[in-house]
Amino acid sequence: MESVSDVIAERRLSLKIDGEEIEIRITLGRPYQESDQAYFCPFRIAGNGAEQTKRAGGVDSIQAMQLAFVMIGALLSSQFKNLKWDGEPYIGFPVSTEDTVLGKS
Repeated sequence: MESVSDVIAERRLSLKIDGEEIEIRITLGRPYQESDQAYFCPFRIAGNGAEQTKRAGGVDSIQAMQLAFVMIGALLSSQFKNLKWDGEPYIGFPVSTEDTVLGKS
């Protein structure tokens, strides 16, 4: 299982289930190079009694982080409804690469 031991960023989201507020915690690890070409960015989504640790890969560390944000957004939107960040319904993670500024001027 991937580890997120070198945490560089964190976000806490909230969710109401049966009137109880649940915290969903997202942690992003420092990107690293695993081979001469591949970079990976580990991340963890924890809360509501479950935890997922995954990683996104890219050609450089910035792309690995960008794709980690997209993976986080897609996982959150498929698993949870009505998530809030700082009391607002926007959670700040894109759900596809089309939602990012990749390739746009």
